[in-house]
Amino acid sequence: MTASSVLDVPFRASVVSPGSPGGGDAVPVADPHRPVRDVPDLVRHVGAIVPTAVRRQLWTLFFDSDDIALPLMVPLEGVPATPDDVAVEHYGDALGAVAAEFGAASVAFVLERPGPAASSASDGRWAEALTALARHRVFEVRPVLLCSDAGVSVLDEASGRSGRSGRSGRGDRPQASSSPVRLADIVRLP
Repeated sequence: MTASSVLDVPFRASVVSPGSPGGGDAVPVADPHRPVRDVPDLVRHVGAIVPTAVRRQLWTLFFDSDDIALPLMVPLEGVPATPDDVAVEHYGDALGAVAAEFGAASVAFVLERPGPAASSASDGRWAEALTALARHRVFEVRPVLLCSDAGVSVLDEASGRSGRSGRSGRGDRPQASSSPVRLADIVRLP
């Protein structure tokens, strides 16, 4: 299946631009034109947008070749505990088309799920599956992040453990997520 045929699937995802109408309670980063070059920058950037978990979903963020965040985010609801390899590959094809269309050089994934900061084997499987999406695609995949009750941290896909936790500095106020979309609404399996 080609990327263009994946995009022919009815796509009902809310593309969220922080601070825009319909962007929910998303909090924009202090300087949206500041490059997000390394892992600590990425953790701070994501922590400003999704400081704590509200529900289980997967966020996709896009960055240009200068590491500047594009004003585009895709939240996916209905993310199962175990990634379906075929569905994840189809999503990667769709992301490849979006990356090519908007000039995204890299993507970052954030697995949002309520619960403790310690990641599970399920979290590790998601990190592995999402990291593998960079193979044969026009975009790179940045380290996969976990957003839990304790804030944002880096998932170590090799061990299934989350790395250092980075509180966003926004207190314990839960973040309302934008309008969700279910993974099944985007990817139609053969």
